[in-house]
Amino acid sequence: MNFSKALQFISDNNIQPDAVFSLVDKVRNMDLSDENNVRKVIREVSKLAGKPIDKVQENKIVREIMKNGVNDNLFNLL
Repeated sequence: MNFSKALQFISDNNIQPDAVFSLVDKVRNMDLSDENNVRKVIREVSKLAGKPIDKVQENKIVREIMKNGVNDNLFNLL
C-alpha cells in the first residue's frame, strides 16, 4: 500500500491522528481474512472520514480487500 496515499486520505478527510492510532490498535489483533471483521473496519473508517457508504460500495470494498488485500486500488473505491 502506498503510505503517502493513506496519509493524504487522512489529511483530506480531517481524521484525527488519535482516532487512526486507536483503529490501528483494534485492527492489529483482528483476523482480516474474516469478511465480518473487514466490514467492521470499513464501517469504522467510513465513520472516521465522515463519509457514509452504502451497501453496494461496502460490498465492492470488501471484495477488493478479500481478493487483493489493501492496495492502491482501494483508494479509488473510496
